[in-house]
Amino acid sequence: MPEKVAFLGLGAMGFGMATNLIKRGVQVTGYDVWAPTLARFVSAGGSSATTPKETVKDMEFVVFMVATAAQIIHAMFDEENGAVLELKKGATVILCSTGPPEYTPNVRKLLNEKGRSDVFLVDAPVSGGTIRAANGTLTILAAGEESALGKAKETLELMAGNNLYVIPGGLGAGTKVKMVHQVLAGIHICMTSEAMGFAAAMGVNTKRAYEVLRAGEAMSWMFENRVPHMLVEDKTVYSALNIIVKDMGIVTAGGRGAGFPLFLCSATEQVLASGVSAGLGAIDDAALVGVYLPEHPTLVLKLASASTTAEEDEKKLKIVVQIMAGVHLAAAAEAMSLGIKVGLEPKQLYEIIAGAAGNSFMFSNRTPQLLSGKWTSPKTVDDVIAEMTVSIEEANKMKYPLHLAGTALQLFELASLRGLGKEPDVAVSRVWDGAEGPLFPKSA
Repeated sequence: MPEKVAFLGLGAMGFGMATNLIKRGVQVTGYDVWAPTLARFVSAGGSSATTPKETVKDMEFVVFMVATAAQIIHAMFDEENGAVLELKKGATVILCSTGPPEYTPNVRKLLNEKGRSDVFLVDAPVSGGTIRAANGTLTILAAGEESALGKAKETLELMAGNNLYVIPGGLGAGTKVKMVHQVLAGIHICMTSEAMGFAAAMGVNTKRAYEVLRAGEAMSWMFENRVPHMLVEDKTVYSALNIIVKDMGIVTAGGRGAGFPLFLCSATEQVLASGVSAGLGAIDDAALVGVYLPEHPTLVLKLASASTTAEEDEKKLKIVVQIMAGVHLAAAAEAMSLGIKVGLEPKQLYEIIAGAAGNSFMFSNRTPQLLSGKWTSPKTVDDVIAEMTVSIEEANKMKYPLHLAGTALQLFELASLRGLGKEPDVAVSRVWDGAEGPLFPKSA
């Protein structure tokens, strides 16, 4: 076990990760640009430093959990206070921040140019939220040279437990997996607001809506995690909207760089941008529902105790389930198609996402069909079109926006237009096939 660790970036996730290490018996020196956070960290048993170079002095292990790739470059290579100025010979640097796939190879290149080829570097983005950060059970996606992974293994295991995955492909491969994961995380966060806003607009008891929607095809990890925050008067920021905005920007930039269309991601990015424009960037992302209900942004909260019957609510919620299932299925196909496009091993990718915050009922149920080629879903593409059309037409009568559901419907329509209407619903994945042939197999 590492005796001492330097930890740079004590935000919502980083603070939990660093204090978890303290609880495991590691001496942690922390750095953050926000002084009150450093004071709180010292109160939790850590030590603090005022510059990156001071933080890493004499440390064999260094973890970066700052917000962006640009912040890592600044903290590492600033001419006056950069960590590289005091990095111990043979130190192991673990990059846990989410950034574009090219940023970790770039850090390696810059280290080498500074004459620091002795530094072991690991690409190790994380997923799982603040609770799992504090518990040491984050999903960590580690990639890099075998020697670096060996050096970092014990430190990574302290932060991940059994949720440590080694991703083949070298530096940048872990970040590619995180990018694909964030396809689903971002779409599901946005769809949670779209669905709960729709339920509220129909006058449904929103507490009942939560229980009904989480129990079947509409379920996603993000839905289960975010909706409880909508149902109580609580202004705590568990995950600021700006974080998923940043991540979705990385995703769509990655799609453009690969020449690969990301329909739902692009629609999600626009909804998220609307939230930022409305002043919600620094607020918890559960508040995104206000973008859908601009005249009544607290309606989901108000209807948590609405006097409605289960029978009338469940009838209305049926059309919400239909759009959520359709969006989540299309999102699974979009994410897995992107993963294949950027060279990731699809079975490992599925295993990782199924155990992380990007999971949903439809992802877990339909992705194995995609990977095996055994398309056994009882619903056809045309069945999904019919169901989603009913839901969207009802929303149109109410003038309620269904940004993601409308986009997903177009994907199923496109699949049907290509002659796949009578095929099982997973045939929507064929929308992303290129001239080189299908991305996924299909048994005869």
